[in-house]
Amino acid sequence: MRPCKHLDYSDNYPTCILRSVSGVPGARYWERTVLPYAEAPRNVQFCGAGRGRINGIFQCYSEGEMPCYEPAPEDSPP
Repeated sequence: MRPCKHLDYSDNYPTCILRSVSGVPGARYWERTVLPYAEAPRNVQFCGAGRGRINGIFQCYSEGEMPCYEPAPEDSPP
């Protein structure tokens, strides 16, 4: 399982905490500490290619789930 090269893990999200997925080496996601509305997803990804927030964790780790998915290079840091 490889992350999409467009995932954004920069520090541009002051109301989010970057978390690791237990049991899945290298998998990370954002936990939002402030939600814009009551039913908003708490655990999300952010796309650096202009697609904004992704309402889930693993859609950007699996080919075929998102039409914009492009795997990160093998040698890129997790």
